[in-house]
Amino acid sequence: MKTLLIAGFAVLASTAAFAQSGGQMAVPNTPDKQIYDVPPGSKDVEVIIQTRSLQQGETVTPHIHNGVEMTEVVEGTFELYVKGQPVKIIHAGESFLVPRELPHDARPAPGTGPVKLAVTLVIDKGTAPRTPVKDVLIPAGK
Repeated sequence: MKTLLIAGFAVLASTAAFAQSGGQMAVPNTPDKQIYDVPPGSKDVEVIIQTRSLQQGETVTPHIHNGVEMTEVVEGTFELYVKGQPVKIIHAGESFLVPRELPHDARPAPGTGPVKLAVTLVIDKGTAPRTPVKDVLIPAGK
């Protein structure tokens, strides 16, 4: 009976903490929360979430997605090259969005060390996660 009573108090305490936190799935409204609109398409989509690490001198190679890429730089400093746009420097804790079918390439910023990424793709169901392109986006010698 004593064990049952203690278990009951533990459940009540955890329920109160859950309610006070806004629920386990609550997303706090803090400056580190980044929100993007993902335009709905006429096709079914799938979401791919993965982590990726890149070493100094390594690139992701030019490619496109049949959908949208949203990535957070978890560690390091990252250079993002998107066709037709100036290079973007993204630091740890920042994120970026690459629109549908826009050629892009990226790498750790030279001299800054390796990079860790949290990548989310929202792509057309049944398509490859990435499609290589022949665009050269990172200037030679940089």
